[in-house]
Amino acid sequence: MQITNKFNLPESIVNAIRNDPYTSGPCDISVTRLISPPRKVALERQHFKDLEEDASDRVWSLFGQAMHVVLERAGQNVMTEARHSIERQGWVLSGALDHFDSATGLLSDYKVTSCYSIKNGSRSEWIAQMNILATILREHGYTVNQLQIVVILRDWSKSQAQRSTDYPTQPVVTIEIPFWSEEKCEEYIDERIRLHQAARDKLPECSAEERWQTANVFALMKEGRKTAVKLFESEDEAEAACKAAGDKHHLVFRPGKSIRCESYCPAAPFCEQYQREKASVVEE
Repeated sequence: MQITNKFNLPESIVNAIRNDPYTSGPCDISVTRLISPPRKVALERQHFKDLEEDASDRVWSLFGQAMHVVLERAGQNVMTEARHSIERQGWVLSGALDHFDSATGLLSDYKVTSCYSIKNGSRSEWIAQMNILATILREHGYTVNQLQIVVILRDWSKSQAQRSTDYPTQPVVTIEIPFWSEEKCEEYIDERIRLHQAARDKLPECSAEERWQTANVFALMKEGRKTAVKLFESEDEAEAACKAAGDKHHLVFRPGKSIRCESYCPAAPFCEQYQREKASVVEE
């Protein structure tokens, strides 16, 4: 993969990104890739040498790596940045943990992300990730009693926190992650490995959820105003609201977007599914 510098970031930052020491080790798949869309992972593997990602898109990842260095100060009985592996369905599955306190059995993962990402609590990928890591640790003889995600909010605003009751009250939020049963976790791991194995032979389609697809909406617009008065997912409700609002209002259809494909998938230029989707939007 090539790291570009389209926005002329300082060379020291770009070099730090390019010299990322991360490796998933000698394995068939990592936990991070296991929970990712099989199509995305397979395409990235096929076109790795041709992939491009701009350094500006890796800045917050760099912050996350810095957090791991800080965690090394945590003290005794704490394991950081350790990697362990297990074998399932003929594949070696490898997982790296951020922070594990062997004295208490607390397994934590640290993420640098936006306030929006925690709006609805823990994401399904985070729950799966932590439970898989717990399974790997148990197989290596460790006792895991608690799972948590520690989120560092990169765009947190103190003034916004004072104005809004549903906004995070501090820039660091701890989210407790529920435990899966051992049976559920093993079923999930086996199913995901089978999906990724099959994707290497035949690419599956990414689901709307995997693409982070937003809904189609109808925007109620007012003459002289640039932003929408209100958004509607129902066309009937939108037409009724427009009629009630009067002559200076009209509706604009806004098709849903695949957020992951547009901004967070380096394999998108090689993805026929995404290219078809873009072409269909242009035709409409």
